Amino acid sequence: METMEAFILDSDGWGHADVVEACRLILRTVEVSANRCETDIPGGGEDWPPDVVSAAEVLRQIASRTGRVEGRYDYAQTGVIAVTRDEVWSAFVTFAPWAYDATVWNPAGDDIVSLADEGRSAFVRLTPEHYGAVAAELGQASLIPYREWRHVRKQRRKHQS
Repeated sequence: METMEAFILDSDGWGHADVVEACRLILRTVEVSANRCETDIPGGGEDWPPDVVSAAEVLRQIASRTGRVEGRYDYAQTGVIAVTRDEVWSAFVTFAPWAYDATVWNPAGDDIVSLADEGRSAFVRLTPEHYGAVAAELGQASLIPYREWRHVRKQRRKHQS
């Protein structure tokens, strides 16, 4: 069994483009450990880039077969699907940072990536190897150990007051 540690992606002050790239980097890094995933596909998307619109359409097709589609609100959920290295996984990686909720699980059933609010909230469980790869790209300060996150958040609020 691989040793994993939980982290919060600290993206305070980042633009959405930077959040998207960080989330995609994390998803590509954990791909070898990914077993299942799910995401929602909210309606709208007028401000989505073309690649995100295309990815959303792939995921909506999956949702029509395995999940839930609400035509009235143009909202869909893929349901939990197996990860295979194909166009569906590629669409998931492209779209997940734009979703309200996206999760990836490993074969043991651990959630190894949990994104919310268009990637603004990101929880990850990383092996030491995966941590090294992500930290090399984003910097160690971007990954706050989960057990320290509450303290970090409290300190920030204190300094903002």
